[in-house]
Amino acid sequence: MKSKTKKILIASTVIVGLVAGGLYYRKLAANKLEITYKEHVVKRDDLEISVQATGSIQPENRLVVKPQIAGRVDQILVDEGKTVKAGQILAWMSSNDRAALVDMATSQTAEEQKHWEEIYKPSPIIAPLGGVIISKQVERGQTVATNDVIFVISDRLIVLAQVDETDLAKISLGQSVEIRVDAYGDKPVPGKVIRVAYESKLVNNVTIYEIRILPTATPDYMRSGMTSSIKFVQDRKTGVLLAPVSFLKFSPNTKLDDKQCTVLVKSLDSGAPPEEKTITIGATNGKFSEIISGLDEGTTILQAQQTSDDEKKSSNPFSPFGGGKKRK
Repeated sequence: MKSKTKKILIASTVIVGLVAGGLYYRKLAANKLEITYKEHVVKRDDLEISVQATGSIQPENRLVVKPQIAGRVDQILVDEGKTVKAGQILAWMSSNDRAALVDMATSQTAEEQKHWEEIYKPSPIIAPLGGVIISKQVERGQTVATNDVIFVISDRLIVLAQVDETDLAKISLGQSVEIRVDAYGDKPVPGKVIRVAYESKLVNNVTIYEIRILPTATPDYMRSGMTSSIKFVQDRKTGVLLAPVSFLKFSPNTKLDDKQCTVLVKSLDSGAPPEEKTITIGATNGKFSEIISGLDEGTTILQAQQTSDDEKKSSNPFSPFGGGKKRK
């Protein structure tokens, strides 16, 4: 009796499995994949090949100016943003002894005050190099010591950019650069590469190299410490035939220097299937590739996309099986 019951259970399990499998494969057969095509018309446009990076505005040579003697600042001749020459007098100051004598003479006659001022001449603070005053840290009448900073001079502002080691081969001395300061993103500033570091740095476990960039002309709004976006321009081509990289198909054995690939071309006959053509490409920026041969301007190329019945139903808001995007 037990043996007969066991056989019945096994048979029932097999039948249920067959029925379930049949229903599953029936659903797969019904859920057919439909191939649709995304279209793009080949046309001429400009192609720019570049490397993106971030950087900061810094003085190439930053020099602090300190007084040679302790005393009081009598007169300041320059302000922040002023361009100065090497050897130019920036301010006048009195030593502590002179300041005391001059203060004492103010209670005497004008002739005696002038006498003491001529005997003890004030000391000049001189610019050691030419540049721009980027910081003035004292005011007239302020007492200073020999270790106090009076002025900070920058000979010229440059951009320090950090480039990943994988992009270093795309950077060269004299290369054209487009600088965009974050605060003035709509005003690009041209520049050029003046130095590529020989030693790397490790930033967030990424090996980077520091690149120095000199703006062709420093605008008035550019300040030390500003952050910027950098675009290193490798190449620019104008009026070339372009195609999206996503529309191009490369064989598994394609080499890095292989410029041959295939593309689907829309047939002029509306009922005919698309034609696969072999084309030759040139420069690319990762989004678009230059078409050297194989396609004419105005040709419509296709990108195959597969859509199942279930996907179409889930994207149809009027479908009884549910519409719209799935909620997460």
